[in-house]
Amino acid sequence: MYGIIYYRVLSKITLNIMENTLQIKIKKILPVISGILFVALTIKSVSEVTPTSILNKDYSKDITVYAANTVMIEQSNIENVIVSKTHGITNTSSTSSTNKVKIEKIRKYLTKRNSPLADYAEEFVEAANTYGIDYRLVASISIIESSGGIHCFKTHNAWGWGNSGFDSWEDGIWSVSKGLGKYYAGGRNTPEKIASRYCPPNALKWGNNVSYIMNLIENQ
Repeated sequence: MYGIIYYRVLSKITLNIMENTLQIKIKKILPVISGILFVALTIKSVSEVTPTSILNKDYSKDITVYAANTVMIEQSNIENVIVSKTHGITNTSSTSSTNKVKIEKIRKYLTKRNSPLADYAEEFVEAANTYGIDYRLVASISIIESSGGIHCFKTHNAWGWGNSGFDSWEDGIWSVSKGLGKYYAGGRNTPEKIASRYCPPNALKWGNNVSYIMNLIENQ
């Protein structure tokens, strides 16, 4: 009887020792197994992104969309800019409602005066915007000096500007506007202030007459 008891106790002790030994081994093996699995997954991910797969990817669609958008932007910028080939000056387009009104006022008034400059109303406004002068000024001076280009002392010189003519009406408009822009920059920004330089012998009357024509243009 005692032999049986002794055998059962010894078996239980042996089983406990084996179970404890197995648990210890499992605890030591688990980190190793986890490390092996992590490395295996990493290698698999890296193998899927190879130089060959990168080179074989089709990027053409993305590039096409980007290129198309770039072309549209460039075309939009070009359409909103007007380059004056004659004078080498880049001007913003006169398509705004304000500029259209100004152009129409000049054209309407000069047409009433049978002026050949009526067809160049847009040039007056563009040049005025470029050189920072009143849009009515150059057209008004042409009326005082030559009845709007009808009686010029030199070819295409409707403003009594200098002692020579101009190559065209456009050339005259831009040249005179540029010169008057320098007056404005120096503080002479009204016909009355410009008069003493532009028409010294009869400055007061000249200034008043130009201002009068400018008002007529504004009221068109």
